[in-house]
Amino acid sequence: MPYTGVSTDTTNFGALVQDLVLAKAEQELRARLVHANPDHFVRGRFVKGTNQIRFSRYADLGAEVTELEEGLPPTTQSMSISTDAFTAKQYGQTLSITDLAQLDSPHDLISIASDRLARQAADTMDLVVRDVLALGTNVKYAPIVTGGTTTAVAARGDLTKDAKISGELVKKMAAALKAANVPSFADGTYRCIIHPFQEYDLISDTTANGWLEANKYVDNTPLITGEIGKFAGIRFIVSSNAKVWAGAADDSSDVYSAHFFGPDSYTVGDSQTLQAYFTAPGGDHSDPLAQSAIAGWKMRFGAKILDLAGPKYLRLETGSTLSE
Repeated sequence: MPYTGVSTDTTNFGALVQDLVLAKAEQELRARLVHANPDHFVRGRFVKGTNQIRFSRYADLGAEVTELEEGLPPTTQSMSISTDAFTAKQYGQTLSITDLAQLDSPHDLISIASDRLARQAADTMDLVVRDVLALGTNVKYAPIVTGGTTTAVAARGDLTKDAKISGELVKKMAAALKAANVPSFADGTYRCIIHPFQEYDLISDTTANGWLEANKYVDNTPLITGEIGKFAGIRFIVSSNAKVWAGAADDSSDVYSAHFFGPDSYTVGDSQTLQAYFTAPGGDHSDPLAQSAIAGWKMRFGAKILDLAGPKYLRLETGSTLSE
């Protein structure tokens, strides 16, 4: 069975072994990881001895507007209790490096491998959380606007590139969240995760008066990872990891998710904390001549939308001018 890790036969390895090389490896192009930002969700705790996080809801009692009859007590009422739960899944990966690769490489391959594995784990968590959020059913669709005509859209497959996010739509999303009594974050705003192509359409909307870029905040507001600015009481966070449904629109263009949310709209929890592993060359009987090192990571976690009392989020699906 051929060796599948990093060895002296790995593509482009020979190009590294030269008399003159750069001491620093080329920087990778990385998406901002925003979905698993601890400031966005409520952390769940697993029930000890199980692989389950359970949440309970005690519904508010509705207003009672019926007058009491003189001398008669009201009919007693009961309290509504509901529960919701989710389980975690295990994720992990390894990467091996031969002793000769480490010896001949001008770079510290163990250090680089550790960095890439750590990034892989973080990216995995971000995408898993993103895909859970994308399953939410509280969704609206941007209307198609062409030549001054606006056409309502009722399904993802009916969208086109001309169904773009706009300042007016953002204001409607904010109003819908307020009308649903979704609380705001401590700073009095909601948040929204969007794709860079949606960012282009939003800040290009000449009717969107009031857009405030993050670098123009005058009150020293701490910035959120990936934040670009604020509009209509919503802080916008941009990431190329934002959910995209490739070719899902009616004109075969891509569909993009703009995920608007308040605090505690979803939970993330782990029953096995992310952990890094390293097995030195010769660390087990399968490597008797100490020919390879193995680094890796493992975690067991999950995420869930918290909507027993009603959704605290609203997803807007759109097309984009820049969509392919």
